[in-house]
Amino acid sequence: MNAKDENGRPDDGAFCPDGLTRDVIEALLREMDGHWSTAARPTAALLDGSAALRRERREARRAIGAVVRALPRRAARVPDGEVA
Repeated sequence: MNAKDENGRPDDGAFCPDGLTRDVIEALLREMDGHWSTAARPTAALLDGSAALRRERREARRAIGAVVRALPRRAARVPDGEVA
């Protein structure tokens, strides 16, 4: 089937309102292929787990700091006739 769309481009039957046809997407992926290899490598702290431990400790400190401690209310006993 060699059908053409209204712009004279081959119509593969896919609806692409944004103009991103299969060929355009494949070209973009080929262009980005070399960029994926330059991604940052994990640090030693991430690999040995020490960064995760530090994060857990920080989260625990924040959780402990967020706890509001409510003490039971007790009425003070003052003998009659004395000033506190």
